[in-house]
Amino acid sequence: MDIRSELQIELGNYTSSRNALIEIITRQFRGGTSARALAHSVAPAFSRDQVVQYLGAVALHDSAHSALKAADLGAAVDTCVSGIDSPREARLNIAVDPAETPGYTGLPDRIRAALRDSHLTLTLTHNFPKGEDTEIADDFVDEMLLDGGLVRIVKAAPAT
Repeated sequence: MDIRSELQIELGNYTSSRNALIEIITRQFRGGTSARALAHSVAPAFSRDQVVQYLGAVALHDSAHSALKAADLGAAVDTCVSGIDSPREARLNIAVDPAETPGYTGLPDRIRAALRDSHLTLTLTHNFPKGEDTEIADDFVDEMLLDGGLVRIVKAAPAT
């Protein structure tokens, strides 16, 4: 066996084991184990901050998914978590065909209304270039959604 094929085999084993560990972390968290306890348990593999941030994104994802499903938007919207590697964020995109969806342009408003009850809102993903303007208008985020882009799910800021 040459070094190249041996490396490929071990890389495949590592990736598979890593993915299995991440799935177990997620399942345990959803089962009620605290993020702190999980971070401590997997400390040799992932840093505490990495695990806590990832599980924070999982919690946002789960809340958003439940809120959208309760508002009968589960089939129209896909939610996901970017993963345990940076940027560790919960994301959402519209998953229906505009031509086959009556009221398509109103979906962002319906999504925001569903998320509002769970104290969640939408913003651009971390990797989106913002330029000098750090304040992004909801209208721009809505355009991104309607164009099929991914947007980030975040906790809503309390009204002051």
